[in-house]
Amino acid sequence: MSTIIHKIFLKKSKNKLPNIHAIFKANGPIYLSASQEDLFTHMARLLCSQQLSLSAADTIWRKIISQLELDNYLLFDACNDSYIDKIKSCGLSSNKVKALMGLKNAFTSEQISNKLLSNKSHPEVVKLISSLWGFGPWSGDMIAMFYLGLEDVWSNGDLILNRGIRTLSENTTYLDSELLEFFSPYKSYLALHIWKATNSKLL
Repeated sequence: MSTIIHKIFLKKSKNKLPNIHAIFKANGPIYLSASQEDLFTHMARLLCSQQLSLSAADTIWRKIISQLELDNYLLFDACNDSYIDKIKSCGLSSNKVKALMGLKNAFTSEQISNKLLSNKSHPEVVKLISSLWGFGPWSGDMIAMFYLGLEDVWSNGDLILNRGIRTLSENTTYLDSELLEFFSPYKSYLALHIWKATNSKLL
């Protein structure tokens, strides 16, 4: 499906949006699919990444995983009062530790589960995720896109995406909102292109 969507993007942008077309060509096909990772681990890793650079978040996450392997602990089991300080020592803030403990409680009480998330729309996912302490709309957007693999997700709370769509709409006849609508129902792929183009300095 991803290669088909790439062809759609190239065709739609070729004549009307040549600058964006060039970015799509340079990026090549971008792939999106539902994650095979368990939901708790996925959300915990997402929590670590909030308001951090990719490199900083990756460093903290690798420290947590190394500590768990050293102590022969599963992440879910490690979220308890006697062990949580070790996780905190890996670089998590107090608020993120609080959110992680709350996340375990939410799974234990079945406030959230893979079953509850399955077959939900993007707005429904955001509503459910935002009901958890320490998680907001941005987290819901990321879970809808990267865990569920939903194809028409756009995150208004993502600074890189906001800056990217403004840059893309410059020198076109489209407003930012109109440009997003132009690539609907595949806004997730547009977001992935913007992130990739930003990382490779094309934007």
